[in-house]
Amino acid sequence: METGQTNNNNEAQVDLSGNQVPEIAPADRKPEDIATSKFPRVQSPSSINTFKQCPRKYFHHYIEKLASFPSIHLIRGKLTHSVLEDFFLVDINNVSKENFMFDLKIIIMEIFKKHWNANINEMNTLGLTHAELNFYHEETKYMVQTWIKRFIHEVVKDMKTKSLVEAFNHQKPKTEEEYRSNIHGVRGFIDAIHEYQTEVNGELKKEIHVIDYKTSKRAKMSPPYKLQLAIYAMLYKEKHGELPAKVGIDFLKFDEPPMYLDADEELVDFARLEVAFIHECTVSKEKPDYPKKISALCKWHSGQCDFYDLCKDED
Repeated sequence: METGQTNNNNEAQVDLSGNQVPEIAPADRKPEDIATSKFPRVQSPSSINTFKQCPRKYFHHYIEKLASFPSIHLIRGKLTHSVLEDFFLVDINNVSKENFMFDLKIIIMEIFKKHWNANINEMNTLGLTHAELNFYHEETKYMVQTWIKRFIHEVVKDMKTKSLVEAFNHQKPKTEEEYRSNIHGVRGFIDAIHEYQTEVNGELKKEIHVIDYKTSKRAKMSPPYKLQLAIYAMLYKEKHGELPAKVGIDFLKFDEPPMYLDADEELVDFARLEVAFIHECTVSKEKPDYPKKISALCKWHSGQCDFYDLCKDED
């Protein structure tokens, strides 16, 4: 039995500090109830991985709520996600079958141009040279072009048995879906949820693939990425009552299919344990309970942690 859940002997619920809290049925919980009763605060893959990277950084960002600084990587990542999300708003009925490959490439590049221009003022405050900014522009454009090429390839394969509209919609995911767990006190935004219909022994079978987009410079299933995907699998199962077939990372910088993990109970158990552990570690609001974790992520050749100047003078 998890801490804070009601047991079969009708014992009162307690929070992670041992204090009694009012019982709230999971179906009746509001988002704010998650943080104010069973859990000190709602966690996310980002907050959990921040704690693992450095507990003191977690304290400054999530407990003291100190502002972080913008960076080209954060801005570029957000706008790239927005480009892909907006692309799926296109009305495919208005795209001709004869020219759809060309038209879709033009459409997504216009969306990219719009989002890049919408963020240019903020990027200009980062102190980048013209050459550096142009490098990130071209690299990001390449990511979008690589992604649309792969997407069109999948649509073309589907068009062997489907119309253009049917093939496009078959490849079109649900995008930027928020999932929130009242049971585990964690939430996440899933970039893309693909529902495929595959024929098995003459019957159509639904298969769900959960995808997160990354603009990382390396295509590697790192421990933070595995944990993020495990949490997504757990959240999806809690909401829908079944696991997705696969959870994966689409590394946009590389012209390769997404890198998948099988979504199974072992992966979900891994997520449950990690989330519970972070809740236990973050009950306190006292800085000494969040030690520094000195590493190469404190300061590097081209930058430093948002809280480096503050942290280096602390105990």
